[in-house]
Amino acid sequence: MKKIWNTLVTIFKTEDVRKKIVFSVVIMIVFRLLASIPVVGIPVDAIVQLFSGNEFGDLLSTVSGGVLETASLVAIGLGPYINASIILQLLTSVIPQLEEIKQQGAEGRRKISMYTRLLAVPLAILQSFVIFSTLRGFGLVGELTTLQTIVMSGSLVAGSMIMMWFGELISESGIGGGSSFLIALGILAGIPGTITSNFKIMDGLQKGIFIVMTLVLVIVTILITQAERRIKVQHSRRVRAGGGSQNYIPIKLTQSGVMPVIFATTVFSFPQLIAQFLISKDYSDKVTSISEKVIQILGNQYVSNIGLFVLIIFISFLYLSVVFNTEELAENLQKQGAFIPGIRPGKATEEYLRKTALRLTTVGSIFLAFVSILPRILISLGFMSTTVISGTGLLIVIGVIVDIKREIESMMVVRSYDAKKFW
Repeated sequence: MKKIWNTLVTIFKTEDVRKKIVFSVVIMIVFRLLASIPVVGIPVDAIVQLFSGNEFGDLLSTVSGGVLETASLVAIGLGPYINASIILQLLTSVIPQLEEIKQQGAEGRRKISMYTRLLAVPLAILQSFVIFSTLRGFGLVGELTTLQTIVMSGSLVAGSMIMMWFGELISESGIGGGSSFLIALGILAGIPGTITSNFKIMDGLQKGIFIVMTLVLVIVTILITQAERRIKVQHSRRVRAGGGSQNYIPIKLTQSGVMPVIFATTVFSFPQLIAQFLISKDYSDKVTSISEKVIQILGNQYVSNIGLFVLIIFISFLYLSVVFNTEELAENLQKQGAFIPGIRPGKATEEYLRKTALRLTTVGSIFLAFVSILPRILISLGFMSTTVISGTGLLIVIGVIVDIKREIESMMVVRSYDAKKFW
């Protein structure tokens, strides 16, 4: 305990780390304040009624940052921005012009980020319209004047853009990944209420099973998300007394973190939201029948679990191709006079890194997918009566906490190294 306390004291004595933590806390407070500001024309209970009994309501709430049910200024949260990111990443792989921009380094990433932000605006307008129109179609909200409708839609869009801005601010000046941080924050905010309400209806045995299973899930998830394969690299140009110096390339088991889980959740919930919208408009018996069938199929427990499982695995491999450029890495190693022992530089190194990353991603993606659906499986089998947090939410929260821990440790190591150099 004393060691933990000393570590915390050291962290807060470090000016750079302290500033980042304070900045993130300020953003967190402002976010929670915005989540309490209601939007004109949408009662809180209306959204709760719309998504009650629907698993995709939980999925949408998770992506929004756990604030969808509040019907607040930031109700649709980061959903549009995440959707825009998915669309841009898919388009980058099929449009040569975007691929060229992506390969321009920092300038290319800046342009892609700008396109993502611009695309998020119409998507936010569309999502706000779909949600309100669906509520209106089911008679859950009253009639609004044109001005009220514009104010309602504009408020939701502005809230979404503020969330997107907060995410970028945290990525630049705060601790952890911006978007993931805000989503995790919203999920964590709902946990105390969930525990309180569920513990009231549980007996002693159920509480014990609930606590043990939750702890096991958390521990296993931390261990797997921290796991990595370290590939030794030897630098022939950096000669020490004992020969060439050695280093390593870390390749994580979950190379893309929790982003595949967030993306898969968004993609899986989208058809169900559109189906709800079409049912509410009552265009024709055929359209209504097809929409109801879509909700029935995707809402089925087995289809939902298998669909989310497959999507997470697919997006994990898609995301790996975006974030882990083996060709560039092999080229950089060769330029630095470095090589992997037993592997020829150039194409052979690139192929070795690609195969290693694919094997690790196969295991990691299956784990991510399994944990995402595990709580629902345990509940359906009767091992748990409820869960504090969904599997998707658990992965997001733990991923963010681990990233924050790693970033703070990295900053402390750099500070310690600089201090040694100074003295």
